[in-house]
Amino acid sequence: MDAIGGQSLRQMWDELADVYGDKTALIFESSLGEVRRFSYAGLNDEINRAANLFHTLGINKGDKVALHLDNCPEFIFCWFGLAKIGAIMVPINARFLGDECRWLIHNCQARIVVTTEHFYPIYQEMIQEKTTSLEHILLITEQEMTPSCHTLNFLALQTQQPAQLLHAPALSADDTAEILFTSGTTSQPKGVVITHYNLRFAGYYSSWQCALRKDDTYLTVMPAFHIDCQCTAAMAAFSAGAAFVLLEKYSARAFWGQIIKYQATVTECIPMMVRTLMAQPPSPYEKRHRLREVLFYLNLSVAEKDAFIARFGVRLLTSYGMTETIVGLIGDRPGDKRRWPSIGRPGFCYQAQIRDSQDRTLACGQIGEICVKGEPGKTLFKEYYNLPDATASAYKNGWLHTGDYGYQDQDGFFYFVDRNCNMIKRGGENVSCSEIENIIAAHPKIQDVAVIGIPDAIRDQAIKAFIVLNEGETLSESAFFHYCEKNMAKFKVPARMEVCQDLPRNCSGKVIKKHLK
Repeated sequence: MDAIGGQSLRQMWDELADVYGDKTALIFESSLGEVRRFSYAGLNDEINRAANLFHTLGINKGDKVALHLDNCPEFIFCWFGLAKIGAIMVPINARFLGDECRWLIHNCQARIVVTTEHFYPIYQEMIQEKTTSLEHILLITEQEMTPSCHTLNFLALQTQQPAQLLHAPALSADDTAEILFTSGTTSQPKGVVITHYNLRFAGYYSSWQCALRKDDTYLTVMPAFHIDCQCTAAMAAFSAGAAFVLLEKYSARAFWGQIIKYQATVTECIPMMVRTLMAQPPSPYEKRHRLREVLFYLNLSVAEKDAFIARFGVRLLTSYGMTETIVGLIGDRPGDKRRWPSIGRPGFCYQAQIRDSQDRTLACGQIGEICVKGEPGKTLFKEYYNLPDATASAYKNGWLHTGDYGYQDQDGFFYFVDRNCNMIKRGGENVSCSEIENIIAAHPKIQDVAVIGIPDAIRDQAIKAFIVLNEGETLSESAFFHYCEKNMAKFKVPARMEVCQDLPRNCSGKVIKKHLK
């Protein structure tokens, strides 16, 4: 049975506006505390205005438009406005620098970029070079500006458009809605092609996973250009008719107050957020929240998890996924028991297995690659943009090979061990960086840690730890190595350590280890 029924994102938004009308759809809070609210009908009007603007600028079905934005309502307007006319959104990681942006624009041949004054110089330089596919820069700015042949004021032009959609080409649920480039923590980003069906399915799946209802409030600080914000949060909230609260930036000092202020019932946390929240001074009000679920993504030690739950009085919903899987396809399921540190069991429409390097299914308890099965373009990504060989390699023998290591127990619960790129080969032993990082992170003087493998002439690889100390703390090498020797097997003890001011991270909080190497 096809739950999507061939419906596109355009049909979804028209129906949401009709069903929910004046009910709150989106609340946006800027880093300055300014709040903007939109009803379902009002948000659909803004989406239609954005769609009309793009069409007047010559954007047609299949054309690509890049969005280089921090969290803002305009991201939502453009995302779905482009989908309504069959155009393709290409979100750009807000942390990308000039050369990365130039590569991405050239790779997908985007015709327009929507951005803000902060990122504007990157694209102004591209236009001046006259070697880019870009025809226009749509600038989101409150400042008065003189439009040029290349730079236009998005806000001024969008507000002039009618709230009724003027151009409605034939759409299919199988049409491409966006190309989302992976974060590229270890290699060049690949463009993950995502369809209207993928996004519609993500809404139904993720709202089922956390049992969302129309009276829920889903608050997130995850970046809008990331799959978690789009498919785990936004699509889930909108599909259920819930209120979606989008924060511009994460602030450890402000976040829990925002949870209470908006009476959020569902939110998301990554390990960096958990650790920085625990570092804040306790408040007598921090348990006066309405949170039913805190969606959590790897990786956290048991001690850190227990301390967070005890202090804030919350429950964690663990799931596992990646950009290519669209959603957390393995996870805690509604009504099921939860078995920490298990990442849960496969949800509906998915299968999962553990396989070895020869693609053979492994028995329970054996560590191998996590492989999953769904339907490309529907429950899994369609393909890598312009990379047929990479697509074929990922979809080997009908299964998506994730490149992640894990194992399964007798009851069907899956356990994540580490990313393939995060496994160190040391003297015949496979060592998980995440395991070592969790042990080191428990040191009272250490705020953050990353572990990598470095070349070793005798044991293939040696282990090096990069640590960030708590403010005002010092830690000698001898004290560090003594702590490690007491808390982990000898072959896991790092051979080297380096103290850093901070660690390079991508938008989802993962350490960009290629920058450490």
